[in-house]
Amino acid sequence: MNVEQIKKIIDEKITGVWEARHGISGHRYYNTKTGHYQDSVTSKLNVLNKAHLAKWQIRIAIEWLLVNDRFKQLSDPQWKDDAMTGAMLAPFDVRDSAGAIGSVAHNAVERYINEWIATGQRPEDIKSFAMENSDPRAIASMRAVEAFFVKHPIEPIASEILVGDIRYSAGTLDFLCLMNKDLTLIDFKTSNGVDQVSYSVQVAAYKAFFESMTGLKIKQCKILHLSKDSDKFEVWIILNINKAWSAFKNICRVYDWMYNKKDKIIKDIKRIKI
Repeated sequence: MNVEQIKKIIDEKITGVWEARHGISGHRYYNTKTGHYQDSVTSKLNVLNKAHLAKWQIRIAIEWLLVNDRFKQLSDPQWKDDAMTGAMLAPFDVRDSAGAIGSVAHNAVERYINEWIATGQRPEDIKSFAMENSDPRAIASMRAVEAFFVKHPIEPIASEILVGDIRYSAGTLDFLCLMNKDLTLIDFKTSNGVDQVSYSVQVAAYKAFFESMTGLKIKQCKILHLSKDSDKFEVWIILNINKAWSAFKNICRVYDWMYNKKDKIIKDIKRIKI
């Protein structure tokens, strides 16, 4: 099946089915065919216990306290509360900054890919798709994507595809292409580390959603981990994607049980008959 045939199926089976309805309550998607709402794949993954993040948060908080001897403020009643609040917020500031960098890079890559699809020619310089005064770290991630594309024979099909299943979740598939003539899903990551659990189940979910909606089979799934320092990249594959999909369905069951409004326990009150 060629690119145009796959695009036609996507237009018929996927386009317009799911809409992003993100708000203050989190990332949600709306199914225009059934009227169902679903929380995003990344929202549902929040039920996972990410111990490495707790350690990272502690390290960032300590590093923040060590700057300009803020640590000494903890023993000063006048500044203790401010120092503790600053330390607690420091990891979130770093996370939000990293997220902003990732979003800038991601949006530029989307514009680059869409131009490629529209013209049939891969653009020469991905940096021309960056917003003015973009962070150098975002530029580095963009160049890493470009380096990957230069190295591999790729025919782009679509980017930012909204996929989902009303029983489980919904989300946005980063990039679909033919790579070495095989239908391939590519997920872009700009995080500092590689989270094997969340990455594998996230990609497995997108693959399963796309396949169930279109009837097409994705042959390859690639996680493209991008450097924020240079145009370097790492490619990761999922060892058993069927098990990852099974794990994601169980994660959804836990999430849905946790966040439904039904009581989980009730007080055991002995009733005395009079």
